[in-house]
Amino acid sequence: MKRFVIIAVAALSVLAAGCSSKKATSKPAADRIAQTAARKVKTINSGHTRLVIKTISTGKVTTGLIAGKFHLGPTMMKVTVGNGGKLVDHYYFDKNEMYMKSENTWYKGKVDEKSELVKQIKRQLTGSANAQVLTNLKQDLKLKENDKTDTLSFKGVNPVGVKAAKQVILSEAGRQAQKTLKDVRITHFEYRYTLDKKTFLPTKTFISMKYRNTRTKKAVTEKVTGTFTDINHVQKFGVPASVRQNIQNF
Repeated sequence: MKRFVIIAVAALSVLAAGCSSKKATSKPAADRIAQTAARKVKTINSGHTRLVIKTISTGKVTTGLIAGKFHLGPTMMKVTVGNGGKLVDHYYFDKNEMYMKSENTWYKGKVDEKSELVKQIKRQLTGSANAQVLTNLKQDLKLKENDKTDTLSFKGVNPVGVKAAKQVILSEAGRQAQKTLKDVRITHFEYRYTLDKKTFLPTKTFISMKYRNTRTKKAVTEKVTGTFTDINHVQKFGVPASVRQNIQNF
């Protein structure tokens, strides 16, 4: 569980991606699309998500993975977490029950569906943090149109960018980030959000961030790429019988 929380915090589950563009359009157009996209994020109730997180700190490079499929109402999530090496953990979250596979053994335990952990995983899989980020950046976003997708992008560390970057950290790291956020100085922030032209739902996301803790002097470089497929088209599923029949309790 501890490994999962650490990787989840590092994820800062936000989204984006680059596409070949045909033309750039005006800020008002970007503003309107951002507002619609922000509303559509809140309608996501199922899908497949894959987040790859590359972090550089004190000269050490780590690569993490969070991938899963989900549907909400009721909550059902299948999540795979990797650290870039051989360590891979698998999870099922079925309402207030959690199943975890570690070292080829499945474990079962209780988890509050309203807990910060479950909320954090939902934010990452649904990309819900983007709603607030898009809303706050809407007047500063650039828009590039493609055949089937649009890409909204922002790059900078002006007050709007710094605020958005800290929103990302707070949203994805949870309440535990509140105490240290005041000591964080954002030195680089880049955000891209690619959405389907027809549905305004996300297809790819990207965030690049550099920040420094002014108290500890620790600097971090982080890049997160996300892909989103089958949004609102995943059929309801459950924990397989093969898992339920071979578990140990926490």
